[in-house]
Amino acid sequence: MRRVIFMVVIGLGALLLFSGCNGVMPVQQTQKPKVIKQVIVQKVSKEQIAQVIRDEKLAQANMMPEKQFVVYGEGIAPMNTISPAQALALAKRAAVTDAYRQLGEKLYGIRVNAKETVKDAALKDSRIVTQVNGLVKNATITDTKFKDGLFTVRMELDMNGNRWKEIFSY
Repeated sequence: MRRVIFMVVIGLGALLLFSGCNGVMPVQQTQKPKVIKQVIVQKVSKEQIAQVIRDEKLAQANMMPEKQFVVYGEGIAPMNTISPAQALALAKRAAVTDAYRQLGEKLYGIRVNAKETVKDAALKDSRIVTQVNGLVKNATITDTKFKDGLFTVRMELDMNGNRWKEIFSY
């Protein structure tokens, strides 16, 4: 009889073991949705990147309206010249150079460096240096005037979308 009870207990234990029931209520688990990430790898050369950048600049340049830049350059005739003709030529050269500088400032901007020295709570030295770097092409002188040793030049630069491309897409 003991043997029969032992076999019944072993049988019930085996039944519970193989049926998958462990006597504990299953806990409901919340599963996070699976996110599938897809990465596309494409080889791009430096030339292709440069071309994309150029194309972006050109697309922006096509949207730019036509614009005219007008500047007035001034030059003073130096006092220690040999003749009035030399004074006029040097004053004109200074005025044209000043006009080109002003166009460069308008197109490319100006760099300003400043340095001040303070000693004993008083300003001892103050230096301001400005610099313009740029390329100005196809500017035209439309008017010149020389009066009382001052030479004045009126300079114009017409810019349209194609000119913007030519200058700024390098």
